[in-house]
Amino acid sequence: MIKNFLKIIVVSVLCLVISNIKAQNNYKVTFYIHEMDYDTIYIQSYCGSNTEIVDSIKISKDGGFHWQAKDMPMGMYMAKSQKGDLFSFTLDKSKEFSVEIYPNGEFFVKGSPENDAYFLYQKENKQCQTAMYYYKLRAQASPDSADILKKEINAVIDSFTTFQRQFFAAYPENLISVVSDGMNQSAPSYFFENGKLKEGMQQEYQTYYRKHYWDKFHFNDIRVLYTPYFINQYNTYITEIANQQTDSVCVAIDEFIQKADSKGGREYADYVIAWYLDKFAAMPFSFNQIVYTYIVNKYLDRASGYLMPSVIEFHKQNVEKIKPFLPGNTLPNIRLLDFNGVAHSLYSLKNNYTVLYFFSSLCESCKKDLDDLKDFYKHFKQEYDVEIYSIDIEPDYAICKARQEADPYPWIVTHATAEELSKYNFNLDHTPQLFILDKNKKIINQTAIYKHVQRSIENDIYQKQNK
Repeated sequence: MIKNFLKIIVVSVLCLVISNIKAQNNYKVTFYIHEMDYDTIYIQSYCGSNTEIVDSIKISKDGGFHWQAKDMPMGMYMAKSQKGDLFSFTLDKSKEFSVEIYPNGEFFVKGSPENDAYFLYQKENKQCQTAMYYYKLRAQASPDSADILKKEINAVIDSFTTFQRQFFAAYPENLISVVSDGMNQSAPSYFFENGKLKEGMQQEYQTYYRKHYWDKFHFNDIRVLYTPYFINQYNTYITEIANQQTDSVCVAIDEFIQKADSKGGREYADYVIAWYLDKFAAMPFSFNQIVYTYIVNKYLDRASGYLMPSVIEFHKQNVEKIKPFLPGNTLPNIRLLDFNGVAHSLYSLKNNYTVLYFFSSLCESCKKDLDDLKDFYKHFKQEYDVEIYSIDIEPDYAICKARQEADPYPWIVTHATAEELSKYNFNLDHTPQLFILDKNKKIINQTAIYKHVQRSIENDIYQKQNK
C-alpha cells in the first residue's frame, strides 16, 4: 500500500536530460501496410527505459498512413496497431521517405537508404529466428533426426553470420551496425582454454569484463539512447557484470559516467544520473537508498542543469530523511501500545535480532506472502534469537483491532498514527516495510520483501563469523 505521506510529486525528466543538446528533426513519412484490418496505426518512441506513443495516424484515401513527424530525435521507432507491434523503423538523415510492407515480409523503401538497409537486416534476422524456432519444434518431435536437423540449422546460422559480417562492413553507420558494434564485448584469449574460462580466472575475468564492457560503445552517437538497446545493455552491466554490493555498484556507476564523459557521451552519463534519481527516490530498500543517496551527494549539482529547482530541493530533502535509516544507524526507541493497552518499548527487546515491521490491516501487498514471515518466525525465532515488533499504521483503529482479534499475529502488534510516527522521524510512503536490526538496534537492512529478513540475518551472522 502506498500512503500519501510525501506530498511532493516528482515528475520524470529522463528524456529531458538532453533536451537542450539533441538535434530536433522534422520528417515526412508514409507507410503503406498491405492487408491490415485497422485504419489507425500508432508510433511509439524509445528513450532509455521510457516508451511513449508519440502519434496516431489515420489511413488516407490513397491507402497510406502519412506522418508529419515534428521535433523527433534520431533513433528507433515502432509502428503499432491495436493488436500490437507491426514493425520498427528508424528516423535518421533522410527527412522524407516511404515504406511499403507486405504480409510475407517483403518491403520497399523509397527515399531512405538507412531504412532500406535496416529493413533488409530485420528481414534476414527474422528468417533466421523463425528457422531456429521451427528447428526446436522439429527436433522435439523427431529426436532421431536431431543430427540432420542440427546440420541444417547450423547452415542457416552460418549464412546469417556471413550476412551480418557483410552488412556491418557495407553499412557501418547504420543504426543496427552501431548498436551491434557497441554490444560486442570480448576478452583476451589468455582467459580461455578449449573454449572455456580457465579454472581460477573467474574473478580476474569479471574485473576485466566490467572495466572494458563499454570500450566499443558509440558514446558519440546519440541515436542509440533512442532505442531499447542502451538501457538493456546498461542493466546487464549494473546488475550482472558489477558485483552486487552497494560499494561495487557505486564504483561501477562512477566508471560508466567517467567513460561516457571521456568519450563524448555526456548525454548518456546524464541520462543514467537522472534515471537513478527518478527510479530510486522512493524505493524502500537499503540497497537502493544507499545508491540513491550516493548519486544525490555526488551528482545532484551536475543534474541541476536539467532539473527544476523544486525537484533539486526535493532530492536534497529526501536524502536528509533517508540518511538516519540507512544501515549502520541506530533506530530511536519506539514506545507504542498494543491493542490491550500494554506499552512495548523497542529497546526493551534484548534479542540478537529484531524485525521492525510496518504494515496496514487494509494493505493487500502486506497480506501477500505474509505466510513467509510467519513461517520464518515459527522456525527461526529460537535459532536466530529474533523478535518481531510490528506497527499497524492503518488510520482506522477499530479495523486494526478487529483484524488482530480475528487473525492474531504471534508477535508484538502495536498501532500508530502518522503523527505518532513523525515523532520518531518516520515518513512512510509504502507498506510493508521491514527494518532488520541487530542487538543494539542498529539497522542491518531495510526491505519490503519478507524473504529478505532471513537472508539479511544469515548474511550478518556470516560477516560476524568471518571478521
